[in-house]
Formats: sequence, C-alpha cells, structure tokens
Amino acid sequence: MGTFTYFSPIIRCITNLFKHSNLNIAFRATNTVQQLLSKEQINNKNPSGIYKLKCNTCNKVYVGQSGRSINVRHKEHVRYIRTNNPQSAYALHILQNRHEYGPIVDTSQLLKT
Repeated sequence: MGTFTYFSPIIRCITNLFKHSNLNIAFRATNTVQQLLSKEQINNKNPSGIYKLKCNTCNKVYVGQSGRSINVRHKEHVRYIRTNNPQSAYALHILQNRHEYGPIVDTSQLLKT
C-alpha cells in the first residue's frame, strides 16, 4: 500500500499511473481535524524551539527540542519525575541521582525559537 499526501490535483494524476497495478493507494491530508484542534497558539510569550533544562543539584544541562511551548514541555518533564517515569533523559537523571529540579524560571531557558 502506498500513501500520498494530498496537496493538489496533480497527485491524483500521478497516482492514476498505479491504477492498473496491485498497489493500493491511500491519501492523507496535511491538515487533519486532530491537527487543527490540537494546535497551540504560537505567541511570543510562550514560544517553542530548542530549550535547555538545568539540574539544580549538579548544574548539568539537558538540551531538547519541541514544537510545543517550553512551558508545556517543562510540565511534561516534571510529570515524568513526579510519577517516577524515566521517559526523558532529564527525568532519568533526576530520578537516578535523587537530584533536585526547580520551577521553570530557574531551570529552563529557550535557546532558539
């Protein structure tokens, strides 16, 4: 099965070339309902991008990248720590070493939007 992202009628012409083959063609949209409903408003107060989180005990730094705001991403890291879930490298470091993390203003910084 082949999947094409439908963005213009030209894709329909291209996929018609496969009409007489055993290949099944599926289309997917670039703007699904889920994407439209779950998009956060991007603003200058809460940007996304490359960020760093600092361990308050040893001052080691974790660098990550997210399409979501750094506030949301920081909350996710904290949730991993509170639920003893080593899903992120930052949470794993805090949990394994029993170090301290702090509020977003003390531990996180946006490096590049």
